[in-house]
Amino acid sequence: MKKIIAVSDSHGNRDLLRNALSQAAQGSPIDLCVHCGDGVRDMDSLADTITQANPHARVYTARGNCDLASFDVPTLTLFEANGVPMMVTHGHLFGVKHELESLLCVAEARKAKVVFFGHTHHPFLETVRGITLINPGAICAQMPGNIAYAQVLVDAGGKVRADLMKWLD
Repeated sequence: MKKIIAVSDSHGNRDLLRNALSQAAQGSPIDLCVHCGDGVRDMDSLADTITQANPHARVYTARGNCDLASFDVPTLTLFEANGVPMMVTHGHLFGVKHELESLLCVAEARKAKVVFFGHTHHPFLETVRGITLINPGAICAQMPGNIAYAQVLVDAGGKVRADLMKWLD
């Protein structure tokens, strides 16, 4: 079983990001960590924390519209977990604040079955045309009851279970 944690829009709030990753790591270590942009350097600063708990963990990021000094980070990253093709992007280049069709078309063209995105600051989880679209919301808005991150579990056979996880009180 692969455990994937996705966050987005930390906007410099590294303490909140650290809190979310700590909460997510309770019970079992994180195998893959995804940051959907607008804070990719925040994720860079905490990547060692993830790999200390699980040396085989991987971190995937995508540059967002506010990641001004991160031109070395791609705006779209492809990866896989237990054979399931996945994609992470911030979403600003695909107009996700207004519609998801462009994002779906890119996912279909890249054969991604799970797509992580951010930009809207609103959590979203829905499967459309066989593609699971996940927006973990904005990690910079920590309040009990709000969504902290998305968790995706992928079993050895490629079965995907996705959930939006709330901040604990």
